[in-house]
Amino acid sequence: MERGLINQAIQKICVQEGKEISEAHQYLLMKYRIEVDLLVLKKRYEKMLNEEKAVA
Repeated sequence: MERGLINQAIQKICVQEGKEISEAHQYLLMKYRIEVDLLVLKKRYEKMLNEEKAVA
C-alpha cells in the first residue's frame, strides 16, 4: 500500500535526509498547503522509526 503525503514527506526529509521535523512541516505547508501540528508529525515519525526497528 502506498504511503500518504505526510508519511512520504517524513520518510524523505527526516529519515533519509536526517533533517528535523520542522523541515517536514515547512515542506508540507509550502508544497501542498497542508497544515499539520508538529506533535502529530513527531508521533508519526516515532511510529515510523519503531516499525523500521521491528522489521529489522
